[in-house]
Amino acid sequence: MRLGFYGAAGGVTGSHTVIDLEGFRIGVDAGLFQGSEMGQNKAGFGHDPRSLNALLLTHAHVDHSGRIPQLVKEGFSGPVLSTSATLDLCEVMLKDSAHLMQEASDHESRHRDQKHNRSTSPLYTEKDVVQALRQFKTLDYGKENSVGDLSVKFKDAGHILGSAIIELYFGKKKLVFSGDLGRPGSPFLRDPEKVDEADWLVLESTYGDKDHGNIAERKEKLLAIILETLESGGNVIIPSFAIGRTQEILYELNFYAERGKLKDVKCFVDSPMAVSATEIYSRHPECFDEETLGLLRSGDSPLEFPGIRYTRSRDESKAINDLREPHIVISAGGMCTGGRVLHHLVQNIERKNCTLLFVGYQAEGTLGRRLLDGARSIKIMDKQLDVRAKVKSLDAFSAHAGRGEILEWLRAFEKFPAQIFLNHGELNATHALAEAIRSEFDSEVIIPKAGQRFTLQ
Repeated sequence: MRLGFYGAAGGVTGSHTVIDLEGFRIGVDAGLFQGSEMGQNKAGFGHDPRSLNALLLTHAHVDHSGRIPQLVKEGFSGPVLSTSATLDLCEVMLKDSAHLMQEASDHESRHRDQKHNRSTSPLYTEKDVVQALRQFKTLDYGKENSVGDLSVKFKDAGHILGSAIIELYFGKKKLVFSGDLGRPGSPFLRDPEKVDEADWLVLESTYGDKDHGNIAERKEKLLAIILETLESGGNVIIPSFAIGRTQEILYELNFYAERGKLKDVKCFVDSPMAVSATEIYSRHPECFDEETLGLLRSGDSPLEFPGIRYTRSRDESKAINDLREPHIVISAGGMCTGGRVLHHLVQNIERKNCTLLFVGYQAEGTLGRRLLDGARSIKIMDKQLDVRAKVKSLDAFSAHAGRGEILEWLRAFEKFPAQIFLNHGELNATHALAEAIRSEFDSEVIIPKAGQRFTLQ
């Protein structure tokens, strides 16, 4: 059996791994490269997609699911196995991805360099998305299912709605993919499930060198930043991933809004995808923790509160910028690489009394990363802008387990993996986690390079 790493090896985007069982090949995730790695999307997969018999999907974020339509377009015809919630989210996310690609292609066609006459075709279209969605097959948490000569089981990863840890059984041997591990104690979702044994483990390392802020304290810090900005007459702009992060922010704001601490404050969720994702959350209570289920049973929806406004249309989005009173805007995309948040940055980034608040990971090469690193001037939509607004970060909202939380999850193994492959992390984070694992556990830790393949003995 061989294990090949074709994405998220030495980086945090483009997740794609292939298991080769001598004639039966299974992929795990097929994500988009983002930020400085974006150019790799059109370079192919590094193998023939037609040879894959099945694809297992850990969750719906585009850095894990965003190239599934491309995989299908290039000849993959097998099933895509995911949870039901992941399928529902992928329908929204992949169609939105195709739409953005078409927009970018159209823009490039209008402004292309005639000398080089570069290709402007999108990576895939909505037609490719529709075909890919037809190939999805949903699996329930905790149930073993046959895929060729092996068995697969999904466990709850607690990262976003429907996210999964994948357990694969090859006779008496077991290979586990952590997917993206969530944080214990996060609202809405159950904590990441423990795994008792494995022979091999592919483990994410996004925050392998860092621990996050305390979840219990984050709502107070969020409120303090918001009130300070609003009292100065400014707006709070929160670039947020449409799935997971947006809903967690709303959950925390709901606590204060219903207690009158955000009285008369308008809060806009300005992202059609986030609005759709929020509706999908309401359809999947099987993923919720007991606290959230208790709220729902009492008739309290944690995603609805006084002042909340969900905006779908462009006209509704543009109208936000006409408001004179201070307000909150939660808008996609989370790394400021595109989406409506760019329009809100143009309107607010040069205002000293406004705050740009990051609540999620900012990949290398993204506008969000440059802003967090202290850029004093940025270019958005052909406009050069001075950064005068306050730029702040609340990493306690991260949906990824931090270093200590990853190590604690590993401590639950009764039979510890003989080999651990670390992916989905920038090299400094991955190496830091590797050293921490080596110092505590008796296991070989491997950091794969892109395109590298390993034989599992």
